[in-house]
Amino acid sequence: MTVEGIKMQHILFSKLGGPEVLETVPLELPPLAPDEVRVKISAIGLNRFDAMFRRDHYVVSPVFPSPMGSEAVGVVADVGAAVHDYGVGERVTILPIVSPIVGTGTYATHANVPASVLIRSIDGTSDAEEAGFWMASLQAYNMLTKHPVEAGDIVLLTAATSAVGTALIQIARDFGATVIATSRRGDRARQLLALGANYAIATDEEDLADRVRVITDGRGASLACDTVGGPLLEKVVLSVAEGGHILTYGAQTSPDIKAARVDVQLVALDRRTLTFVDLFELTDVPDRFAAAKAYFRDAVARGALKPVIDRVFPFDEIVEAHRHLEAASLFGKVVVTVG
Repeated sequence: MTVEGIKMQHILFSKLGGPEVLETVPLELPPLAPDEVRVKISAIGLNRFDAMFRRDHYVVSPVFPSPMGSEAVGVVADVGAAVHDYGVGERVTILPIVSPIVGTGTYATHANVPASVLIRSIDGTSDAEEAGFWMASLQAYNMLTKHPVEAGDIVLLTAATSAVGTALIQIARDFGATVIATSRRGDRARQLLALGANYAIATDEEDLADRVRVITDGRGASLACDTVGGPLLEKVVLSVAEGGHILTYGAQTSPDIKAARVDVQLVALDRRTLTFVDLFELTDVPDRFAAAKAYFRDAVARGALKPVIDRVFPFDEIVEAHRHLEAASLFGKVVVTVG
């Protein structure tokens, strides 16, 4: 299909596998439902669960041929009969509040999506920044407000070079916390400190619990946010103070999230809580979701929060973008631009 002289395309995969299974094919969009909006996409945010979904390692299995994508920014091209909040030509962001696919899929030049997943884009952000902002920032805000972080708290963040990790550093510092950020390698410490972390620990080179005890004068962290799992999780638990909380939001050590398991010495959890969190416990609660959106606009305007982009790929290099997503040690978000 061609719209305004532009040939519509999208990314599909028809079998499980690595990045090579992704195909760019012509797109025929159905007519808009009354509550839908058609968006001409400018940039797409890539997430690790996209790669997991492609391999059937996510909590939802694909149905072939499967579209992809839940996060993007673009311009309204058309609106359904019941949509009155958005007009043609407005810059909008497709929020990742449905997973793993929003509407007809955001890995595309155009997408039909429910108006309920849209928000007006933040003033002053580039398309790449906007596409890389919301998933990471919403997850970070969710964790830092689930057990509300306040000035003087000590927050421990694992894999802090990830997109969520870079958002966690900035938001936690904006809330007044002291931030201990980790990466596997010591050569990432300078980047973490430049972003705002107070301390950086290389978990492949140092004992995490020992270093946290030294940094905190034996008290431990108030809150830990972990996305690594595996053997490191017990070290994270041992780094948290009595009465503290450990929030886990991923398992990078397990290629299949459905196979991920918790192996923590039971007594290590004495007077501590360990909880798996997901984005939707924020986005499904209207008051919390509204507070997050208001905070983001204010924080961006103040310069307290800025999306960190690892690398930007063009749409026709989607396979290479996914290779980078899976193989690289990222610092921030991978984004694909369209057109």
